[in-house]
Amino acid sequence: MTISDVQIIDRLKIKPTDRVLDVGGSAKQHNEIQVDTILDLVRPEKTPYQSSKLKAKNFVQVDIARQKFPFQDKEFDVCLCTHTLEDIYNPFLAIDEMSRVAKRGFIATPSRGREMEFSHFNLTDWQTGPRRLPGFSHHFWLFENRGEAMSIVPKNYPLLYSGDFHITKWTGDEEFRFFWQNKIKYKVFNPTNFHELIKEYQRFLSENKQFIKKGPVLFYFDNPLYYFKEIIKTLIWNSCPNYSK
Repeated sequence: MTISDVQIIDRLKIKPTDRVLDVGGSAKQHNEIQVDTILDLVRPEKTPYQSSKLKAKNFVQVDIARQKFPFQDKEFDVCLCTHTLEDIYNPFLAIDEMSRVAKRGFIATPSRGREMEFSHFNLTDWQTGPRRLPGFSHHFWLFENRGEAMSIVPKNYPLLYSGDFHITKWTGDEEFRFFWQNKIKYKVFNPTNFHELIKEYQRFLSENKQFIKKGPVLFYFDNPLYYFKEIIKTLIWNSCPNYSK
């Protein structure tokens, strides 16, 4: 379950007079939080899948993976960044810029366990074909709370496809949540020695084994219900060009 706007308002003590910056918020805008400015590459009206009318007062177009934010230091009271950082190849510039331009904030991504759990047999969503995928196939990074800091680990797909990491069910948190004040504390685990990355993945499994169910993930081992479901979806997709997945 994702965190609600009401919970964010309560945790960050957001007041009506606070200036709120939403980084990467075009695809899913906040309903209960009055956002002053959305910073993103595309406007909400032009986002794929979930286009909507701009609700914030302002929109500023920036490639957050490559460009600094065009704002003064601590110009905003609050900065929100939900389900965005995992999508970009270079989230570190955006993280540093959020620390610079805002006084406090909140970051959310899918949880690390959710990103490692393999999907069910699927023919239509994301057009990935019959293969089963670990988490969301377009994501680059895994996020985890480690003490007071945010731990960021590369999402290595060849490693996840190796037998030791075939997670078929994750029962832990669906969402990674990180609240910060003044400065975002984070550590990047990106070793040059691949064996160290393997140990880091094994460490996560060992510490969270109560939330993990392992098993084979090759598509032909899935529940027959998913085969039937995907065949029906594919038939509808082929017969109705305007059918939405």
